[in-house]
Amino acid sequence: MTPARLARRGACASIRSRQRVPGDEAAVAYGVGIARGLLVTFKHIFKPPITVSYPEEERRVPVRARTNLLWFEERCTGCSTCAQACPDGCILVQTSPRADGTLNVDRYEIDFRICMYCGLCTEACPYQAIQAGGRYDDAVYVFEHMYRDRTALTREAQLYMEKTGGRYPNGQEQAQQPLVTEMPTARSRVPVAGADGPFGPQHLHSRSEQ
Repeated sequence: MTPARLARRGACASIRSRQRVPGDEAAVAYGVGIARGLLVTFKHIFKPPITVSYPEEERRVPVRARTNLLWFEERCTGCSTCAQACPDGCILVQTSPRADGTLNVDRYEIDFRICMYCGLCTEACPYQAIQAGGRYDDAVYVFEHMYRDRTALTREAQLYMEKTGGRYPNGQEQAQQPLVTEMPTARSRVPVAGADGPFGPQHLHSRSEQ
């Protein structure tokens, strides 16, 4: 027997084995899948949409969202705790001593080219001078523009405060006197400052005093 004849015989046997025997299977109800799909559609047709028409409409960034970092100069004491907590080393803080013993922030720069937005700097800062919750449409055409110095960071913070009416990402008001840190800092060993504490934002100048 030739190989071609053997192949045809095997194909015929396979076809006969796959033939359906009447009565062995239940009747198939056509259109059940379409009905189920339409049922899901009707469940959501009267609900409000969960999407937004970006960029005409922007969704509000929730608290503690790991978006763009914002540095607020009026809350910063130059302690460099954020730079020490950064695992990527993308934060540069340079200070000089004042006559009264405090520190003057000469340079504050963040290299967003290597930042992984882990949020450890925001948790380590005892005065919440650096907070997450900024804009997320910060894409640039030139890669080097993601390195932001003190001027660029201050401009970003001012634009954010103007947009929110003087409200920080953590919900506090800039005009609040004193600037009390109420949100706990998870990784900071410095206790949360109160209105009567020896250190903290209550010793900084608020917006009303500037």
